Amino acid sequence: MRLSSAFARKSPACLIGCFAVALAQQPTPALDQLLSRVEANTEQYKATVPSFLCDEHITSQELRDGKLKHETTIDALFRVTRSGETLEESREVKTINGEPSSNKKLNMPISFSGGFSGALAKFLSAERRECFDYRSDPSAPVSPGTEAFTFTAREAAAKQPACSTIQPGTTGRFVVDSASMQVVHIERTVPNPIGRDQSVLGTAAVDFAPVNLNGKSFWLPSTVTAFTTETPKTSAFRFTAKYNNYHRFAASSTILPTTSDSTQPQPR
Repeated sequence: MRLSSAFARKSPACLIGCFAVALAQQPTPALDQLLSRVEANTEQYKATVPSFLCDEHITSQELRDGKLKHETTIDALFRVTRSGETLEESREVKTINGEPSSNKKLNMPISFSGGFSGALAKFLSAERRECFDYRSDPSAPVSPGTEAFTFTAREAAAKQPACSTIQPGTTGRFVVDSASMQVVHIERTVPNPIGRDQSVLGTAAVDFAPVNLNGKSFWLPSTVTAFTTETPKTSAFRFTAKYNNYHRFAASSTILPTTSDSTQPQPR
């Protein structure tokens, strides 16, 4: 998930101690089993979700002292295209602030991408498990039939190749449907410096719901939100995108009959 705004050697004793802490932070057998099922669902999504289209409505805002300074609304046709094992996101803008537009360069206070292609794979995939400490979060209010969990980036794993893209200080939370082990909500918070202001935090979240694409069910984003904290130096920025009207995207072709001989140039 990517969020952008308009303005980003130890002693033997320590090694033993750190290793003991790492062991203490390993998931319990029950949590380990749950994570394995969630990761399997993530891998299945990455491997099988087809190219698709949906309608997207974006509201992007800049706020200062709780007051709205600037807002841009966008309606677009959002496209996720499969290229081998890669999912690519793009949008075709229909209107900006209610006016028809084909402008491809959007002037939004804050933008966000990766909700479809990387929100789960970055934090809940088998190759990234060593990057985080996962814990159950029984104190979190959740809907019946769901369970909540937290994750925190492990400093000890920061130099591992699989964790090279995990920003230090990353924390997050996800909620799982207990029956299907599908993620219904995931959010992460990271340091998000804007200019010289190093105290800004950026949070992004995705809510998922089952969607039928040609007779097969996939859990796809229904809402994506992102926001940054306001500081004495920097405004707050907020992004909300809602998605609906999903349908599979497939190219079609038509085979035309061969042109008759009468239309061909005649020899002289």
